[in-house]
Amino acid sequence: MASRVVKGGPALTEYLNAAKSAEPLFGDLQKHVLEKALKPSGRRQDVLHPSEMVKPDWCHLAAFHRLRLEQEPAERKKTNFTRENIFQEGHQTHAKWQRWLAEMGRLAGDWLCHFCGTEFWAETTPDRCTDCSAPAECIEYREVPLNAHPLRIGGKADGYSPHDNALIEIKTLGLGSLRYERPEFLERYMVETDTFGKLPDLTRLWRDFRRPLPSAVRQTQLYMYLGVHFEDLDIDRTVFFYDFKSTQETKSFTATYDESYSEPLIDAAQAIVDCIAADTAPFCNVNGRAGCTSCLEFKETR
Repeated sequence: MASRVVKGGPALTEYLNAAKSAEPLFGDLQKHVLEKALKPSGRRQDVLHPSEMVKPDWCHLAAFHRLRLEQEPAERKKTNFTRENIFQEGHQTHAKWQRWLAEMGRLAGDWLCHFCGTEFWAETTPDRCTDCSAPAECIEYREVPLNAHPLRIGGKADGYSPHDNALIEIKTLGLGSLRYERPEFLERYMVETDTFGKLPDLTRLWRDFRRPLPSAVRQTQLYMYLGVHFEDLDIDRTVFFYDFKSTQETKSFTATYDESYSEPLIDAAQAIVDCIAADTAPFCNVNGRAGCTSCLEFKETR
Protein backbone atom coordinates (compact mmCIF):
# COMPACT_ATOMS: atom_id res chain seq x y z
CA MET A 1 0.00 0.00 0.00
CA ALA A 2 1.35 3.43 -0.92
CA SER A 3 2.55 5.55 1.97
CA ARG A 4 0.55 8.62 2.93
CA VAL A 5 2.27 11.99 2.82
CA VAL A 6 1.40 15.36 4.34
CA LYS A 7 3.30 18.27 2.86
CA GLY A 8 5.26 20.67 5.06
CA GLY A 9 3.35 23.53 6.60
CA PRO A 10 1.75 24.70 9.85
CA ALA A 11 -0.03 21.36 10.35
CA LEU A 12 3.07 19.19 9.82
CA THR A 13 4.13 19.26 13.48
CA GLU A 14 0.65 18.19 14.55
CA TYR A 15 0.77 15.35 12.02
CA LEU A 16 4.17 14.15 13.23
CA ASN A 17 3.04 14.28 16.85
CA ALA A 18 0.11 12.05 15.94
CA ALA A 19 2.60 9.45 14.72
CA LYS A 20 4.07 9.32 18.25
CA SER A 21 0.76 8.47 19.92
CA ALA A 22 1.01 5.71 22.54
CA GLU A 23 -2.04 4.06 20.96
CA PRO A 24 -1.28 3.43 17.25
CA LEU A 25 -4.96 3.39 16.23
CA PHE A 26 -5.56 6.81 17.81
CA GLY A 27 -2.43 8.17 16.11
CA ASP A 28 -3.54 6.80 12.73
CA LEU A 29 -6.99 8.32 13.23
CA GLN A 30 -5.51 11.75 13.98
CA LYS A 31 -3.32 11.56 10.87
CA HIS A 32 -6.31 10.55 8.77
CA VAL A 33 -8.31 13.57 9.97
CA LEU A 34 -5.41 15.95 9.33
CA GLU A 35 -4.83 14.55 5.85
CA LYS A 36 -8.47 15.25 5.02
CA ALA A 37 -8.26 18.75 6.50
CA LEU A 38 -5.25 19.71 4.38
CA LYS A 39 -6.92 18.80 1.10
CA PRO A 40 -8.67 21.61 -0.82
CA SER A 41 -11.85 22.37 1.10
CA GLY A 42 -14.07 22.87 -1.93
CA ARG A 43 -15.19 26.18 -0.49
CA ARG A 44 -15.75 28.76 -3.22
CA GLN A 45 -12.86 31.20 -3.60
CA ASP A 46 -14.51 33.36 -6.27
CA VAL A 47 -16.86 35.07 -3.80
CA LEU A 48 -16.68 37.19 -0.67
CA HIS A 49 -17.82 35.13 2.31
CA PRO A 50 -20.00 36.91 4.90
CA SER A 51 -18.20 35.07 7.72
CA GLU A 52 -14.97 36.78 6.65
CA MET A 53 -16.51 40.17 5.84
CA VAL A 54 -17.86 40.66 9.38
CA LYS A 55 -14.49 40.14 11.07
CA PRO A 56 -12.97 43.33 12.52
CA ASP A 57 -9.71 42.64 10.66
CA TRP A 58 -11.26 41.88 7.25
CA CYS A 59 -8.71 43.15 4.74
CA HIS A 60 -10.09 44.59 1.50
CA LEU A 61 -6.75 44.19 -0.28
CA ALA A 62 -6.51 40.49 0.66
CA ALA A 63 -10.10 40.01 -0.54
CA PHE A 64 -9.19 41.70 -3.84
CA HIS A 65 -6.25 39.33 -4.41
CA ARG A 66 -8.18 36.22 -3.36
CA LEU A 67 -11.01 36.97 -5.77
CA ARG A 68 -8.58 37.54 -8.64
CA LEU A 69 -6.49 34.44 -7.91
CA GLU A 70 -9.33 32.27 -6.52
CA GLN A 71 -6.81 31.07 -3.96
CA GLU A 72 -7.64 29.43 -0.65
CA PRO A 73 -6.29 31.39 2.35
CA ALA A 74 -3.26 29.94 4.13
CA GLU A 75 -5.29 30.05 7.34
CA ARG A 76 -7.03 26.88 6.16
CA LYS A 77 -3.75 24.96 6.61
CA LYS A 78 -3.26 26.17 10.20
CA THR A 79 -5.16 23.37 11.83
CA ASN A 80 -4.84 20.57 14.36
CA PHE A 81 -6.86 17.58 15.46
CA THR A 82 -8.66 19.48 18.22
CA ARG A 83 -9.77 22.17 15.79
CA GLU A 84 -11.06 19.61 13.30
CA ASN A 85 -12.88 17.81 16.11
CA ILE A 86 -14.58 21.09 17.06
CA PHE A 87 -15.66 21.60 13.44
CA GLN A 88 -17.21 18.13 13.33
CA GLU A 89 -19.08 18.71 16.59
CA GLY A 90 -20.45 21.90 15.07
CA HIS A 91 -21.64 20.01 11.98
CA GLN A 92 -23.42 17.46 14.18
CA THR A 93 -25.12 20.22 16.17
CA HIS A 94 -26.35 21.85 12.95
CA ALA A 95 -27.70 18.54 11.67
CA LYS A 96 -29.61 17.91 14.91
CA TRP A 97 -31.48 21.24 14.95
CA GLN A 98 -32.11 21.14 11.20
CA ARG A 99 -33.56 17.64 11.48
CA TRP A 100 -35.98 18.73 14.21
CA LEU A 101 -37.08 21.79 12.22
CA ALA A 102 -37.52 19.66 9.11
CA GLU A 103 -39.67 17.18 11.05
CA MET A 104 -41.90 20.13 12.04
CA GLY A 105 -42.18 21.30 8.42
CA ARG A 106 -40.62 24.63 9.40
CA LEU A 107 -37.45 24.48 7.30
CA ALA A 108 -37.10 25.96 3.81
CA GLY A 109 -34.04 26.01 1.62
CA ASP A 110 -32.10 23.91 -0.85
CA TRP A 111 -32.47 20.13 -0.74
CA LEU A 112 -30.29 17.54 -2.48
CA CYS A 113 -31.55 14.25 -3.87
CA HIS A 114 -28.77 11.69 -3.48
CA PHE A 115 -30.53 9.34 -5.90
CA CYS A 116 -30.45 11.58 -9.00
CA GLY A 117 -28.21 14.46 -7.88
CA THR A 118 -30.86 17.15 -8.32
CA GLU A 119 -30.71 20.14 -5.97
CA PHE A 120 -33.99 22.02 -5.56
CA TRP A 121 -35.62 24.68 -3.40
CA ALA A 122 -38.57 23.77 -1.20
CA GLU A 123 -40.58 25.96 1.20
CA THR A 124 -41.23 23.02 3.52
CA THR A 125 -39.80 19.56 4.07
CA PRO A 126 -40.19 17.62 0.78
CA ASP A 127 -41.61 14.11 0.88
CA ARG A 128 -40.03 13.26 -2.48
CA CYS A 129 -37.57 14.56 -5.07
CA THR A 130 -39.10 17.06 -7.47
CA ASP A 131 -37.19 15.52 -10.38
CA CYS A 132 -37.12 11.75 -9.92
CA SER A 133 -39.71 11.27 -7.11
CA ALA A 134 -37.18 9.51 -4.87
CA PRO A 135 -38.49 9.24 -1.27
CA ALA A 136 -37.59 11.58 1.58
CA GLU A 137 -34.92 9.17 2.83
CA CYS A 138 -32.82 10.09 -0.24
CA ILE A 139 -33.05 13.84 0.36
CA GLU A 140 -30.60 15.93 2.38
CA TYR A 141 -30.99 19.54 3.55
CA ARG A 142 -28.39 21.87 2.00
CA GLU A 143 -29.22 25.11 3.86
CA VAL A 144 -30.12 28.53 2.45
CA PRO A 145 -28.05 30.09 -0.36
CA LEU A 146 -27.58 33.84 0.06
CA ASN A 147 -25.87 35.47 -2.90
CA ALA A 148 -25.32 38.98 -4.19
CA HIS A 149 -23.90 38.21 -7.62
CA PRO A 150 -23.17 41.84 -8.65
CA LEU A 151 -21.10 42.24 -5.46
CA ARG A 152 -19.57 38.75 -5.65
CA ILE A 153 -20.85 37.87 -2.18
CA GLY A 154 -21.88 34.28 -1.51
CA GLY A 155 -22.83 32.45 1.64
CA LYS A 156 -25.33 30.12 3.31
CA ALA A 157 -27.54 30.51 6.35
CA ASP A 158 -28.21 27.50 8.56
CA GLY A 159 -31.94 27.62 7.92
CA TYR A 160 -35.00 29.64 6.93
CA SER A 161 -38.52 29.42 8.34
CA PRO A 162 -41.03 31.21 6.08
CA HIS A 163 -43.71 30.54 8.71
CA ASP A 164 -41.74 32.74 11.14
CA ASN A 165 -40.22 35.20 8.62
CA ALA A 166 -36.91 34.23 10.14
CA LEU A 167 -33.48 32.97 9.25
CA ILE A 168 -32.12 30.29 11.57
CA GLU A 169 -28.61 30.32 12.99
CA ILE A 170 -27.27 27.39 15.00
CA LYS A 171 -24.35 27.99 17.32
CA THR A 172 -22.30 26.14 19.89
CA LEU A 173 -20.84 28.09 22.80
CA GLY A 174 -17.53 27.05 24.30
CA LEU A 175 -15.09 28.72 26.64
CA GLY A 176 -12.75 29.33 23.70
CA SER A 177 -15.40 31.40 21.91
CA LEU A 178 -15.94 33.52 25.00
CA ARG A 179 -12.21 33.89 25.57
CA TYR A 180 -11.84 35.29 22.05
CA GLU A 181 -14.94 37.47 21.73
CA ARG A 182 -16.00 38.37 25.28
CA PRO A 183 -13.01 37.83 27.59
CA GLU A 184 -14.35 40.33 30.12
CA PHE A 185 -17.56 38.30 30.42
CA LEU A 186 -15.67 35.05 30.95
CA GLU A 187 -13.34 36.61 33.53
CA ARG A 188 -16.36 37.66 35.61
CA TYR A 189 -17.14 33.99 36.29
CA MET A 190 -13.66 32.68 37.04
CA VAL A 191 -13.36 31.41 40.61
CA GLU A 192 -10.27 30.34 42.57
CA THR A 193 -10.09 26.68 43.60
CA ASP A 194 -7.71 25.05 46.07
CA THR A 195 -6.57 22.32 43.67
CA PHE A 196 -6.88 23.55 40.09
CA GLY A 197 -6.43 27.30 40.31
CA LYS A 198 -8.99 29.46 38.50
CA LEU A 199 -11.94 27.67 36.89
CA PRO A 200 -15.17 29.03 35.37
CA ASP A 201 -18.43 28.79 37.27
CA LEU A 202 -20.36 27.22 34.40
CA THR A 203 -23.78 27.39 36.04
CA ARG A 204 -23.65 31.13 36.65
CA LEU A 205 -21.93 31.82 33.33
CA TRP A 206 -24.65 30.10 31.29
CA ARG A 207 -27.38 31.65 33.43
CA ASP A 208 -26.09 35.13 32.58
CA PHE A 209 -25.37 34.51 28.89
CA ARG A 210 -28.27 36.54 27.48
CA ARG A 211 -27.37 37.55 23.94
CA PRO A 212 -25.59 36.12 20.88
CA LEU A 213 -21.89 36.79 20.42
CA PRO A 214 -21.14 39.99 18.48
CA SER A 215 -19.68 38.24 15.43
CA ALA A 216 -22.81 36.08 15.12
CA VAL A 217 -25.04 39.15 15.16
CA ARG A 218 -22.97 40.94 12.50
CA GLN A 219 -22.94 37.87 10.27
CA THR A 220 -26.67 37.24 10.51
CA GLN A 221 -27.44 40.90 9.85
CA LEU A 222 -25.50 40.59 6.60
CA TYR A 223 -27.33 37.34 5.82
CA MET A 224 -30.66 39.08 6.31
CA TYR A 225 -29.59 41.97 4.06
CA LEU A 226 -28.69 39.49 1.31
CA GLY A 227 -31.92 37.58 1.81
CA VAL A 228 -34.10 40.69 1.60
CA HIS A 229 -32.32 42.56 -1.20
CA PHE A 230 -30.99 39.76 -3.41
CA GLU A 231 -32.95 36.57 -2.68
CA ASP A 232 -36.47 38.00 -2.24
CA LEU A 233 -37.03 36.25 1.11
CA ASP A 234 -39.55 37.48 3.67
CA ILE A 235 -37.28 38.06 6.66
CA ASP A 236 -37.55 40.37 9.62
CA ARG A 237 -35.40 38.57 12.17
CA THR A 238 -32.94 35.79 12.89
CA VAL A 239 -33.57 33.13 15.50
CA PHE A 240 -30.46 31.76 17.20
CA PHE A 241 -30.26 28.33 18.79
CA TYR A 242 -27.28 28.03 21.13
CA ASP A 243 -25.89 24.77 22.57
CA PHE A 244 -23.59 25.18 25.58
CA LYS A 245 -20.80 22.65 25.03
CA SER A 246 -19.96 22.26 28.72
CA THR A 247 -23.44 21.18 29.90
CA GLN A 248 -25.47 20.52 26.70
CA GLU A 249 -28.02 23.12 27.83
CA THR A 250 -29.67 25.27 25.17
CA LYS A 251 -30.99 28.80 24.71
CA SER A 252 -32.66 30.79 21.96
CA PHE A 253 -32.26 34.47 21.07
CA THR A 254 -33.71 36.77 18.42
CA ALA A 255 -31.99 39.53 16.42
CA THR A 256 -34.25 41.98 14.58
CA TYR A 257 -33.24 42.99 11.07
CA ASP A 258 -31.33 46.29 10.97
CA GLU A 259 -29.78 47.34 7.64
CA SER A 260 -27.36 49.78 9.27
CA TYR A 261 -25.16 46.85 10.35
CA SER A 262 -24.54 45.76 6.77
CA GLU A 263 -24.43 48.96 4.73
CA PRO A 264 -20.68 49.62 5.33
CA LEU A 265 -19.87 46.02 4.31
CA ILE A 266 -21.99 46.30 1.17
CA ASP A 267 -20.16 49.55 0.28
CA ALA A 268 -16.82 47.83 0.84
CA ALA A 269 -17.79 44.89 -1.37
CA GLN A 270 -18.82 47.29 -4.13
CA ALA A 271 -15.47 49.09 -3.84
CA ILE A 272 -13.56 45.79 -4.12
CA VAL A 273 -15.57 44.74 -7.18
CA ASP A 274 -14.90 48.16 -8.74
CA CYS A 275 -11.17 47.76 -8.09
CA ILE A 276 -11.17 44.37 -9.80
CA ALA A 277 -12.97 45.85 -12.82
CA ALA A 278 -10.42 48.67 -12.97
CA ASP A 279 -7.50 46.31 -12.32
CA THR A 280 -6.36 48.60 -9.50
CA ALA A 281 -5.61 47.19 -6.07
CA PRO A 282 -7.16 48.97 -3.05
CA PHE A 283 -5.10 49.95 -0.02
CA CYS A 284 -4.96 47.67 3.00
CA ASN A 285 -7.68 49.04 5.28
CA VAL A 286 -6.20 47.24 8.30
CA ASN A 287 -2.61 48.51 8.32
CA GLY A 288 -2.29 51.03 5.49
CA ARG A 289 0.68 50.93 3.14
CA ALA A 290 2.62 48.55 5.39
CA GLY A 291 -0.01 45.87 4.87
CA CYS A 292 -1.40 43.29 7.29
CA THR A 293 -0.88 39.56 7.71
CA SER A 294 -3.73 38.73 5.33
CA CYS A 295 -2.68 40.82 2.33
CA LEU A 296 1.07 40.28 2.82
CA GLU A 297 0.41 36.56 2.33
CA PHE A 298 -0.61 37.30 -1.26
CA LYS A 299 2.38 39.60 -1.81
CA GLU A 300 4.69 36.68 -1.01
CA THR A 301 3.00 34.41 -3.55
CA ARG A 302 2.83 36.84 -6.49
